[in-house]
Amino acid sequence: MRLQNFAIFGNVQERDDSAQVNGIGGAMSDSTVSNLWIDHMKVGAWMDGPMDGLTFTGMRIRDTTADGINFHGGVTNSKVTNSDIRNTGDDGIATWADSGIGADANDTISNNTVSLQILANAIAIYGGHDNTVSGNRVVDTGLAQGGGIHVGQRFTSTPVGLTTISDNTMIRAGSLDPNWQFGVGALWFDGSQGAITGPINVTNALIQQSPYEAVQWVEGTISGVNLNNVTIAGTGTFALQEQTGGAAKFTNVTATGVGYSSPVYNCSGGNFVVTDGGGNSGISGTPYCGGWPAPVFPPYPSEGVTATPGALNFGSVATGSTSAAQTVTVSNPTNTAASVSSISTSGDYSQTNTCGSSIAANGSCTVSVKFAPTATGSRNGTLTVNAGGITNTVSLSGTGTAPGPVLNTDPASLSFAGTVVGSSATAQTVTVTNSGTASATVSAVAATGDFSQTNNCATLAVGASCTVNVGFKPTTGGSRAGNLTITSNANNSPTTVALTGTGIDSTTNIAAGRPATASSSSSPYVASNLTDTDASTYWEGTNGSFPQWAQVDLGQNYSVGKVVLKLPPATAWSARTETLSVQGSTDGSSFSTIKASAGYTFDPNANNNTVTITFNAATARYVRVNITANTGWNAAQLSDFQVFPSSGGSSPATLSTSPTSLSYPTQALNTSSSAQTVTVTNTGTAAATVSGITVTGDFSGTNNCGTSIAAGASCTVSVTFRPTASGTRTGDLSIASNASNGTATVALTGTGAGTVSRNLAAGAATTESSHTDVYASSNVTDGNQGSYWESANNAFPQWVQVDLGSAQSASSVVLQLPAAWGARNQTLSLSGSTDGSAFTTIKSSATYTFDPATNNTVTITFSATTQRYVRVNITANNGWPAGQISEFQVWNS
Repeated sequence: MRLQNFAIFGNVQERDDSAQVNGIGGAMSDSTVSNLWIDHMKVGAWMDGPMDGLTFTGMRIRDTTADGINFHGGVTNSKVTNSDIRNTGDDGIATWADSGIGADANDTISNNTVSLQILANAIAIYGGHDNTVSGNRVVDTGLAQGGGIHVGQRFTSTPVGLTTISDNTMIRAGSLDPNWQFGVGALWFDGSQGAITGPINVTNALIQQSPYEAVQWVEGTISGVNLNNVTIAGTGTFALQEQTGGAAKFTNVTATGVGYSSPVYNCSGGNFVVTDGGGNSGISGTPYCGGWPAPVFPPYPSEGVTATPGALNFGSVATGSTSAAQTVTVSNPTNTAASVSSISTSGDYSQTNTCGSSIAANGSCTVSVKFAPTATGSRNGTLTVNAGGITNTVSLSGTGTAPGPVLNTDPASLSFAGTVVGSSATAQTVTVTNSGTASATVSAVAATGDFSQTNNCATLAVGASCTVNVGFKPTTGGSRAGNLTITSNANNSPTTVALTGTGIDSTTNIAAGRPATASSSSSPYVASNLTDTDASTYWEGTNGSFPQWAQVDLGQNYSVGKVVLKLPPATAWSARTETLSVQGSTDGSSFSTIKASAGYTFDPNANNNTVTITFNAATARYVRVNITANTGWNAAQLSDFQVFPSSGGSSPATLSTSPTSLSYPTQALNTSSSAQTVTVTNTGTAAATVSGITVTGDFSGTNNCGTSIAAGASCTVSVTFRPTASGTRTGDLSIASNASNGTATVALTGTGAGTVSRNLAAGAATTESSHTDVYASSNVTDGNQGSYWESANNAFPQWVQVDLGSAQSASSVVLQLPAAWGARNQTLSLSGSTDGSAFTTIKSSATYTFDPATNNTVTITFSATTQRYVRVNITANNGWPAGQISEFQVWNS
C-alpha cells in the first residue's frame, strides 16, 4: 500500500484514550506513507502490530493530543524518516514493544525534526531490540513532563536489547517532573520495570542548553550504556545524573557550562560503576549527593563574538605600582573568522592580547588586563572589544591606595558547614598578601563571634604572605556570623574577612537534603522525596512486600535523639497506622535498634499526619525506619523523614515518672478510654529542658510540661487508649530532655475488642486475561476511581483478579467504574482460590448495573469465604465490547 501527497485535518479538542481518533492506522506491512500533513488529530499514526516493512517519510504532523507516530508491538524493519513533528501531547515518535504483542525490532528513526512535545519525549524506545535513532534534531521537548530521547523498560515492554543512538542533536530538552520533583534529562534511561543490559550505544551526540541534567539514569538497574563522542554544552543542573545501580562507559564525553558546581549527581555509590574510556573532560571530581539544587538555566548559545568574564576586580593596589594580570577570554562561536577592529581599556587599566587582526572560526584569544592606580580611592574602567561586528565591554574595578604596604586576603570570606553546638569544625585558611610597595607590619589578628584564629603573621615584605587558620565552634543553633580582622600599618588597614557558619542543635533537622535510600519504591514515589522540601511528595514501597525500610545518610556520625515522620498533610490522606521501628548504623551495614517496633497513627486532623519519635541518645550516621504494616495501604509510605540531634545528657537535671507503666482495661475498637495520668518530676538540681513528649501505638496524650521543668517541680501527662485492632495493644510514653538520665519512658498496654472493616485488596498485586492499550489490571487496586482496566475488545469472556498476599476471610466485593461514565450493565461472576490455580465460584453469574447516579459502584455480598486470589469473570458489557473495572475492592468478614 502507498499513501502520499494529501492532508488530514481534524478537530480533536481533548484526549480520550478510549477513542481511536488517529490519522493513520491499520495493518500496513510492506507499505509507504509519504508527504502527508496530519493536523489536530489524537494521534498522527498509531500502528498496532505485528507488521513488517512500513515506512513513513516526509511527514508533517502537528498539534496532536497524544503521540505523533507510535509503532505499537511487533512492528519490525520499519522506518520514520525525513519528517517534521511538532506540538504533540505525548511522545513525538515512539516504538512501544508491548510484551502482549511482540518486540519492535530493526526499526529506524532517522533525520527527523521533533519539537515541542508537551507530556512526554521527542523520541522514545520502549523495549525491543536492534533499533536505531540517528541524525535527528530534537528541540524544546518534554515541556510539562519528559525529556528528549528516551530508552525505557516501561509499559510492560519486551526487554531492551541492542539500541543505537547516533548523530543526534538535543536542544533545550527535558523539564522538571511534577511527580519526582527533579529534572528529566535530554537523554535518559529508565529501568523501572526490569533491568536493562542493552547494549545502548550513544555516539556523536550534541546536547545543548538542557534546562536540568543532560544525561540521566533513573529507576531500576541500567547497564550497558556506552557514551562516545558526546558533547554537553550548557545544563541547568548536572551533566550526568546517575540515580540507579548498573554500569556505563564514557569515552570522549565533554561537558561545559554545567549549572551546578559538581557536574555529576550520584547517590548510588559503588552500585553504579563507570568505566573511563579516555578523552573525557568536565565530568570529573567528587559526585554530588544531596537535595536537588535550583537549576541555573543556560543562556541561549551566542551567535557572535563574546568576552568573558563580564567584570574584573583587582582589589587594593598601591599608587605607583602595577597589579598582576587578570585574563578575559574572547570567543568566536561562529563558523567564519571574526575580524578584530579594536581592543582598548580606559581608566587606570592596560591590556595586551593574543587576538591579532582576526579570530578563527570557533576559535578564541585572550586579553591580559593590569591595574596601575594613579590616585587613591575607587578606580573604575572598561575593557572594550570590537570584533566580528559586535562590541563587548568588561567592567574593571579596583582601589588605589597611597604608596606603602597594602594587605589583601584570599579568600575575602569564609563559610563553615553545619557543626554541632559545642563541637569544632575543621579549620579553614586565609592567606594574607602584601601587594603594596613597602613592608607591612601586622599588629593584631582577631576573630569575633563563635570563631577563633591562629596565625603566623608579623612582618610581611613586599609580595610576601602569611596564613590565618580560622576555627568555628558554635555556641547555639542557627546562623552564626563574625569577622576576621587584620590590623596593621597597611594603607587599607584594618583588613576584614566575613565569617559565617551554622550551628546544629536539637532543633536542627540534620536529614534535610541528605541522600535517602529504600528497600524498594514505586515510581514516582522514590526515596529522594523523603528529604526534599516538598511535604506533598512521598516515598512508597512496593505493594504487598512488608517489611520495607527507608533510610537517610546524615553524612557523618551524630548523637541523635529524635525522628519526625510525616505523610502528605492533605486531608485526602485519611488516618492510618504504620507499625515501625527506628534503627541506626555507623557504617551503613550493621544496624541496631534505637526504638522498638510500635504502631504510630498519622491523622490529618489530630496531628497533621505527623509523628514524633523520641529515644535515648544514639550515635549513627545512617538512620533507618523499618515498617512492617500500614492500615491505610498495602505498602510503606512516608513523605518526610527528619532526624534531630540529641539534647545532651550532661546537665544536673534528672527526670522520674510515676507510675512507670500504665495498663488499660478492655476497650471497644475505635473508642477512647478514660485518661490516666503520669506525673513527671525533676529530682535534679537544675532545670530540665524538654525537647519532646511522644506517645506511640493506639495511645495519645496531652501535657502541661512546656519546654522546661524547674528543679524540684513536676508536670503531668494525660494518656488515653483508643484501640484500632483487637487483642493486646502496646506503646510507650517518652519524655526527651537534657536530663542526665536521658529519655524517660512509661510502658503502655491495653486490650482492644471487636473487628475493623478493611479493603484487603488495596494496593494488592493483580493479573488479567488481557488488557487494551495502557489500561492494565494494576489500575484496579491503585485507589483511583478514574483509572481503569479494560480487556481486549470483542473477546469475551475476560477476567481480572487480585492477590491478597495470603488466604484471608472476605464477605463482600465492591466494583467501580469511573464516576463520570455513562450507565452500563456487565454480566459477571466471582471466583476464588487459595493457590492461584484451582478456582471455585464465590458468586454465580448475574448482571449488575453501573450507574453514575450511584457513583458507578456495585456492591456484591456473599457468605464469608477464605481465599488468597479473588477473580471477577466478565461475559458481557452493553456499554463497550470488553470487560471494564476501575476499582476492585475485597472487604474482610
